[in-house]
Amino acid sequence: MKSIEFVKNDANFSVYVAQVEDVKFFIIVYVDDLILVCNNKDKLLQGKEELSRKFEMKDLGDLHFFLGMEVERDRAQRWFSINQIGYLEEIFKHFCMEDCKAIGMQLDPKLKLKKNENVEMVKVPYKQAVGSLMYVMLCTWLDLAYPISVVSQHMANPSLEHWILAHFSILVRHFAIEITLWRINTPRFGQIL
Repeated sequence: MKSIEFVKNDANFSVYVAQVEDVKFFIIVYVDDLILVCNNKDKLLQGKEELSRKFEMKDLGDLHFFLGMEVERDRAQRWFSINQIGYLEEIFKHFCMEDCKAIGMQLDPKLKLKKNENVEMVKVPYKQAVGSLMYVMLCTWLDLAYPISVVSQHMANPSLEHWILAHFSILVRHFAIEITLWRINTPRFGQIL
């Protein structure tokens, strides 16, 4: 990638960046998938051509799904959105919560969970539930950071109270399932094509 004037991002080694004057070009790499982002359509097409000469590539068109995230875009209105609704629905099904009612409240910051003293929770998929929530938090819903930090402290030996709190966090996310990350055309970020 460096041979075509892209520089690896120091903060995230799967992101490569090229900038010439006001043209910004990003390549996001995940295993054998690439996402190309550029604020100039001609440069984007030129970059695709150059990359396809150096690497075997298949153009799948506009981005719609990536790593459990759905991407929607309206060029005319100049916006795009990212959500994990499909992934969250799978979480609800997996933990038998698809018929549960959503709740719209946050976790009390003063809550202190006790260590598990005597309840054995070997067959409960606690780590899986917390891991699923972590993925949602990292991708689209940062407000889950606090509840996840609380429940993840008890990964080795969770109690029934911890399991209920993990379900609580899933239900809060269920309430906010329609929350979507939006990026709108602004002078600071330039055009979104």
